[in-house]
Amino acid sequence: MKKTKYIILCGIINLCFASCVDLTENMITDTVADTQFSTAEGLDEALIGAYVPLRGFYGREPGMLMNLYGTDLFQEGQSYNSEWDTYGAGLNSSTVLSPSGDELVWEPFYKGINYVNTVISRAEDIPNLDQSLKVQKIAEAKFLRAHYYFVLVQHFGPLHLTLEETRKVELEAYRVPEAEVYEAIIADLTYAIEHLPSQQPQYGRPTQIAAVNHLAKVYLTIGNWEKAASLAIQVITSGRHRLLDQYKDVFDPFNQRHEEVIWAVQWGDNPEVNNPGNELQRYFAPRQWLLAGLIGDDMYHTGIARFWPTDYALTTLFGNDYRKEGLHIRNDTRYSVTFKEVWEYNDAPNLPQGKSIGDTAAWFTNDPIIQEVPDADVAKYPYRLVRIKDRNTVNSPTVQKHRYPYTRNNGRDYMYMRLAETYLIASEALMMQGKLDEAAFYFNEVRKRAAFPGMAIPLIRPEQLSIDEILDERGRELCGELHRWTDLKRTGKLIERVRKYNPYGGPNIQEHHLLRPIPQTQIDRTKNDFAQNPGY
Repeated sequence: MKKTKYIILCGIINLCFASCVDLTENMITDTVADTQFSTAEGLDEALIGAYVPLRGFYGREPGMLMNLYGTDLFQEGQSYNSEWDTYGAGLNSSTVLSPSGDELVWEPFYKGINYVNTVISRAEDIPNLDQSLKVQKIAEAKFLRAHYYFVLVQHFGPLHLTLEETRKVELEAYRVPEAEVYEAIIADLTYAIEHLPSQQPQYGRPTQIAAVNHLAKVYLTIGNWEKAASLAIQVITSGRHRLLDQYKDVFDPFNQRHEEVIWAVQWGDNPEVNNPGNELQRYFAPRQWLLAGLIGDDMYHTGIARFWPTDYALTTLFGNDYRKEGLHIRNDTRYSVTFKEVWEYNDAPNLPQGKSIGDTAAWFTNDPIIQEVPDADVAKYPYRLVRIKDRNTVNSPTVQKHRYPYTRNNGRDYMYMRLAETYLIASEALMMQGKLDEAAFYFNEVRKRAAFPGMAIPLIRPEQLSIDEILDERGRELCGELHRWTDLKRTGKLIERVRKYNPYGGPNIQEHHLLRPIPQTQIDRTKNDFAQNPGY
């Protein structure tokens, strides 16, 4: 990896503009890195710097491209990065003039890893640093390093594994097997579990339970079902977190930091320190501002229509036909909480004649009865009606989980870990061990919470459990939360489901797409042969 002290220092200098409110207090402007990192204050500033790459991935397009496109639940809307959905030639960074977008996670995450390695290596040499504080900072750093490597290894396979600070230019890098990367991840999270506090003085720093939860997800990914189940149940029974009473409460934009959140990537309410901002809602939202009487507002922003749910997501997954028995959109709240269908007039100067603020301007719907409305009658509705077959690159039902009342650099946190997923981790791991009764219990705790108040919701019976049922429930519960691609890969269902449900990716996806291509910039800058993944 070519990393220099200059890179580290630049990250610290820019920290004031890129970090969250809770974890940023001071700005370093002209300090030499070696001197600054030799103090307790400088050590924490380096640690804060290690968080910065999370924002560029989880709050912007890279994380969405790599986790939503090319799955069974999302497809391209209006995009200039279609190769992530189509599995087209543009994914291979050696076939285009500029590197493909996967460098947008490769480069920042390795920089984050070097921040972490700096903290770990320098901590031991800081004089008069309290020992308990020292190991806590190292544990926090190792948690972040484990997370960066966990994301990278799932997408890219064998990696260059570096656990030491890079202090000079390096021209050689070597890939080690995935098993070795996972060993390092497990070691880091085990250390974090042993040394992180049960509570952090600042929200956003990982706790001991967050490390337990992360390790459960790692073990689930590598197929150690027993350990995955045990750790997930430890989180659930710890009393540190709870499922909120109603599914809609999880995504209340005015109550982000609630008891279901285990660990979140942070932003803040001051747009001046939110760069790069969390723009997930903007990427999900339709181009509603193209309709007369509608403008982008502070809650839903000016949509750019990048990510559309597939027909499968809108119909089969959530059960759009409420005329039939079973799980459907009239007994399960998760569709109506996840997707926004109705848009109301909000642009007074440009209202169509006879319309008022608050009237329905557009309805992008999956309602089964409306799907049957004859084409000739669609234009007769007093608003823009878009059925599933009418969807285009501009208008469609849109994920609204990430809404927040600020403009582009908004302050919504991204919940990477929340307790409902932990229940589903426990359910999957128990099911894989054949413990179906226990697995059904944890599965149904999540589903029961999704019921409309006062309405019965169908629960699963132990004998009905399968990996497809687990994936479907994860799809309903976590839709639009940047987990889907790795979920499908982990369960061996990526190729099958993309071919079945994604009209753009289905015709092209092949076995080699289970790994992403190594960015060409990485290959070009190494003196030795840094191998590309097969098939690219």
